[in-house]
Amino acid sequence: MASHNKNTVRYYILIVITLAFLFFSNDFGLLDVQKTAIVLAVGVDREDDSFILTSQIAIPQDSKQGKATETVQLVSRGKTIADAFEEINAKTGWYPKLVFCNLILLGNKTAERNVFDALDFFLRDEYLSDNCLVATCDVAAKDLLNTSALVDPSASVAIQKVLSAHAERVGTVLPSTLREFAIGYFSESSSGFLPVLKTRPQQEQIGSDTSSSGSSSGSSSSGSSEQNSEQSGSNSESSQDSSSQGGQGGGQDSQKSQNKQGNDKPVFSAGETALFSEGRRVGTLTEEESFAFGAVKNKLRLAAYSVEQANKISTLTLKRNSPKIRFTVGKNERPCLKITVTVSAGMLDYSASQRLEDIADVGDVPRGVFAQAEKKLAAEITRVFEKSRACGCDLFGIVEYLQKYEKEHFHALKDTALDGTILDVEVKFQNVR
Repeated sequence: MASHNKNTVRYYILIVITLAFLFFSNDFGLLDVQKTAIVLAVGVDREDDSFILTSQIAIPQDSKQGKATETVQLVSRGKTIADAFEEINAKTGWYPKLVFCNLILLGNKTAERNVFDALDFFLRDEYLSDNCLVATCDVAAKDLLNTSALVDPSASVAIQKVLSAHAERVGTVLPSTLREFAIGYFSESSSGFLPVLKTRPQQEQIGSDTSSSGSSSGSSSSGSSEQNSEQSGSNSESSQDSSSQGGQGGGQDSQKSQNKQGNDKPVFSAGETALFSEGRRVGTLTEEESFAFGAVKNKLRLAAYSVEQANKISTLTLKRNSPKIRFTVGKNERPCLKITVTVSAGMLDYSASQRLEDIADVGDVPRGVFAQAEKKLAAEITRVFEKSRACGCDLFGIVEYLQKYEKEHFHALKDTALDGTILDVEVKFQNVR
């Protein structure tokens, strides 16, 4: 009994020591929000030998103001990324914390050189998650992070919605995390890809600008002029009334101004994909090519795919896809890459009216549409492979397959494997029924 009591005391002492260690080793700087800059997103630009860092920081607000946080952009400069972050502390007194950073945006000048000159810092940082999204753009990263988008005032939040897992499942975007991009860079292929972020106008133009504006203004020009003259007359006659109603008029003008500003706000898109080799951007995939590569790389669910046949457009819904890749080295010591993609699809929409019984069944697909879809998708996958091969980006991981499955040929073929690979693509569309 005495020995049992002694063991119990020892257990309690061990638990107390463990809890004390965890308590005193905690980073209390994360809790003091008044001294901490909570970084939500980072934009990296380059100018000569300097890094220009744009940090989107969340600032806690008083609850009486109706919102919990507000975001601001701070721009700093340094010879290294760490120097640039330290400048934030010197300018504001805030110590930047990256534990909530979910986006790293690389500017066009940064992508022209080895991007891991900058990304090395984020790989070393113990607080930043390796699931942080990484993207690039065709302009300065600072300009995109300073954009107030339609879906959210915070650019980082709006961008993350575009790069969501749902967008990946439906094939509109090929997002990449820091971990995935680093794996590709440090692999034998030394290749990878990143989505290209762009801004687009909120509303697409219908016809020409002049015709649309002219028709809308011309149809009501006389009424507008009469209304304006009457309004100006009434204003001149009753200036006191208008001044007493200034609050209402000012509110209307403010509302119109807000509506105009809301209409001017852009939206983000990331359908194009940048190809990287040895950390440098070497090429770009179009939106169609990005979708084709996603059909090989990812599991698509409920993705839309349009096919033209006999001047009619059929939009298919891809319920699921089953990609398979087989890599071998033939007797002539030429690598062979066999890509097979099986797609289960149904009818989503048709550009012409159909009978009621055709509309009721999603599995009722017009004759020849699947054959056309197979031909189109196979051609797009082939185009992706040839484009990546031409710019020296091993997008499909030929060298990695060579190292993993054909080790005896690795040293002899690793330098010529990408150029010498024979590609065979087979796409099969099958009905959901």
